Amino acid sequence: MSSNIVSAPIFYKRFSLSDAAPTASPVLDASKSDAPQPSSTRPVPVLVPSTSQNLVKRKREVKNVEECDEERERHCKAKKDEFDEHRKVKKDERDEHRAELISTRADLDVKRKHWLYANRELFEPLLPSHQNGFFPKLIEEMANGATPPLPMQNFVVQPELIVGGEMKEYQLAGLSFLAHMYHNGINCILGDEMGLGKTLQTLSLFAYIKESATTALTHLIVCPLSVLSSWETECARWTPSMRAVRFHGTPAERERIKGAVRADSKVDIVLTTYETLSSSDMGWLKTRRFACVVLDEGHRIKNADTDVASRVAGLGGMWRIILTGTPIQNNLTELWGLLHWLYPQIFTPTTRTLFAQSFDLQNGTYALPIINAVRTLLGTIQLRRTKATLTESGALGGVPPRVEWTVFIPLTEAQRFWTYRMLTRLETVDLEAIFPRAKEEDGKLDDGRREVLTLLENHAKGGPTTTKQWQKFSMLLMQLRRICDHPYMIDDAEPQDYEIGEHVVAASSKLMAIDKILADVLPKGERVLIFSQWTDMLDLLEDFMVLRGIAYLRLDGSVSRARRSMVIRMFQRDDSQHKVFLISTKAGGLGINLTKASTVIMCDSDWNPQNDLQAIARAHRIGQTKVVNVYRLICAASVEDQMLDRTRRKLFLSAKIIGGEAGGQNGDAHGGLGGSELMSILRRGSSALTHSDDGMTLVRFRTASLQEILEVSRAREDVHDARVKHELNIETGAQDESALLRSAEEEERELLSGVARVQSYLFEGTLLERSKAPIQAAESATPQKRGRVDRVVNIGGMSFILDESMVESITKEKAPPKKVKKSLFEWEDYCINCRDGGEVAICSHCPRVFHAECHSTLSAAEVNRRQLITCSQHQCCRCSRGTGEAGGLLLRCQTCPQAFCSDCVPWDDITMVGDTIPEFVLRKYGKKDSAYYIRCADCLEQGRKDSQWLKSWEAEIAEAQKLVDSL
Repeated sequence: MSSNIVSAPIFYKRFSLSDAAPTASPVLDASKSDAPQPSSTRPVPVLVPSTSQNLVKRKREVKNVEECDEERERHCKAKKDEFDEHRKVKKDERDEHRAELISTRADLDVKRKHWLYANRELFEPLLPSHQNGFFPKLIEEMANGATPPLPMQNFVVQPELIVGGEMKEYQLAGLSFLAHMYHNGINCILGDEMGLGKTLQTLSLFAYIKESATTALTHLIVCPLSVLSSWETECARWTPSMRAVRFHGTPAERERIKGAVRADSKVDIVLTTYETLSSSDMGWLKTRRFACVVLDEGHRIKNADTDVASRVAGLGGMWRIILTGTPIQNNLTELWGLLHWLYPQIFTPTTRTLFAQSFDLQNGTYALPIINAVRTLLGTIQLRRTKATLTESGALGGVPPRVEWTVFIPLTEAQRFWTYRMLTRLETVDLEAIFPRAKEEDGKLDDGRREVLTLLENHAKGGPTTTKQWQKFSMLLMQLRRICDHPYMIDDAEPQDYEIGEHVVAASSKLMAIDKILADVLPKGERVLIFSQWTDMLDLLEDFMVLRGIAYLRLDGSVSRARRSMVIRMFQRDDSQHKVFLISTKAGGLGINLTKASTVIMCDSDWNPQNDLQAIARAHRIGQTKVVNVYRLICAASVEDQMLDRTRRKLFLSAKIIGGEAGGQNGDAHGGLGGSELMSILRRGSSALTHSDDGMTLVRFRTASLQEILEVSRAREDVHDARVKHELNIETGAQDESALLRSAEEEERELLSGVARVQSYLFEGTLLERSKAPIQAAESATPQKRGRVDRVVNIGGMSFILDESMVESITKEKAPPKKVKKSLFEWEDYCINCRDGGEVAICSHCPRVFHAECHSTLSAAEVNRRQLITCSQHQCCRCSRGTGEAGGLLLRCQTCPQAFCSDCVPWDDITMVGDTIPEFVLRKYGKKDSAYYIRCADCLEQGRKDSQWLKSWEAEIAEAQKLVDSL
């Protein structure tokens, strides 16, 4: 480090006791005190009172005492009367407000009954014939006459309280639909495709209600933690005059929010998360009287048996809305879960069986009349628009289309070896039988492939040195899917002395494909999103990014709320150096905006195709200015290739009910599919059973360019389309669309025939025989008490419960985890505040040091008294919240004592530095999840004013970086 001390700007300096005026009072020497003094701080003068003096006490007269007592009594009585009057006024206001809410609720209940009576034919086909429940009673009640439902009011001007911009025409139509359903008291679904502004439409409804209602109403929004910050931002942008409160945080933070809400009843919107509903504060939320309860990403309650679904059902509200871009996911039972929350009196638990039997993939049973009835119901209670249909109609301008490529790629030698070994459980394997190598290839091996083949030869020989952890696998299908991503995700597959190298790429064809895609798009300035379900795959992708020297960001379920917000903002900045974003499909596929990316790579596919569509919509949404290219990587003739046949049936269900994956308006009551939509679903059929040789062998794949691989994939789809048209007797030409529509019913029967199963033992078109389990030694005939076995296993960050047949490998007692000794770090030499040396106090959590009188919030005496103390960079300089209260992250300035939470930092006025700084790395203080380093706005302004100050800092940081590089 440089010996030159960088002086601190004037705004860093703090007031200390030494600045106070001198006093004649004697000074107590701290060194003579009996109390132990910290050796890390210098003695601080402590002021003591002067010598006591004898004071003459004067006795008050009796008359004065009585007058004082009477005056005190009058004063206390006046205060009490004032308090009682204030309390009475508050009570009267609460009673009046409660009476108004009761009247409003009663009025909505009446309107709701009239609407349901008028539209009862929408619900009755979906209810069991033997059920004598809601509608028979309603018909009897309405025998004397019913009032027609209120008509829809079409909005042409947005509410006055919406000030953040101009709403689009289709968003005003969405407001008209929501307001119409609100006035009739009917719960509904806003099912717009992801990225069309469901948040804005909801806030516009709240603004309209506030402008037209005669009483103050509070609305509740329940959302995933990942989008909580987005809701806050949107509320502040579009409805700044409406007060929104975030009910989330530590227990102490939530108690503070409760007190603030009780003290000020003028709260318009309460924001909370599904996780908060599972806390002890659920009772407080139940006691609040909300006008409207909104579930963002409402498909979270699709399983009505979950704890979160039962807690959401207990929320009190006059009206309910579900926001979801994917209302139909795996089956009709999940849709019943949404309808059960919207209409609990109609869709009771006894109505669930009908939905479960009407679309059953396991048994291959499909009731098209029920599917059509569900479509008709959703066509009334749900508003569904898609980007494709809005673009075609001209209502949505400026959002380019997306182009999807299903890229079928061959398995590498390592992937084929581990797939074969997993299926046969053979310890020794004949490599030539699995993948015979041509002799002319032997001289063309690169280092990475040569290392992989050498590793496979050692594995194929078996032997006593191998740990054989792979034999203890569970959930065969899950392991085969992981091999398709990368064989190193299997125990024992990676080298014992693992180092990042070309072998990481050579072992997986998906990493080869990603390497080709990134080499093609990154030089063009494009940004890329890479999704995977497995955190293990994200780890390997991180190794790949390090190997190629590509700056990247990562987001998965372990990232805290504040850091999530930060990495999203970092990626979205115009000057961002991070061109690749690695994201977990489940953790990062909801509600976030990543429109700076124009390329999306799906490393693997989910059983639920809607999860993949949610992930793709992070880039393809309003604000996107480029065509979004989506590359879905599929290992040909593998289990994930077979999965396509099952997922297309789920896509057919979605298309049949809400109009298809790519779009379709709600108004089509007949449920017909457009030719393009039908063809899109048909071409997703599996190629594992009907194997066709497209010439893309592993040898060709290694040397092929990205364009050549895409041309082969497109040719495969064209062949599939031609085969479908031939089977349906469709002639090419202008009549293709109408011919497809005429054959829709026939194709439905063909599509839904049989049971869609994934055969794990199907290897390259051949069904392998299952290996027999080894014969176990005879057990003792004496019955033994069965020990309890933990049946929960964690694979790639996902938890699964195994059945009894899968627990053999985990019955062995687990060794206790080893304690990791906390590494020590060294401290800096100069005070963080004044940049001077001398006798300083050390921070107990980081390398910063400071003078006792320089601490920003504590006096010198308090600093000297405490055993453990932190510097000013462990709490926000604006709101004074610590790391835990601020969401688990503080942004600390590299060149001054200030730190900011993610809520207080001026994002547009700072410079991002990184997770570490070289000054700390030299002192053995590395990356911490709770800290990120920046240059704050004050330091950037100081650097512009004082070039010498800036040069001194840059020289000191450059010297530290040079020393780090030399380590």
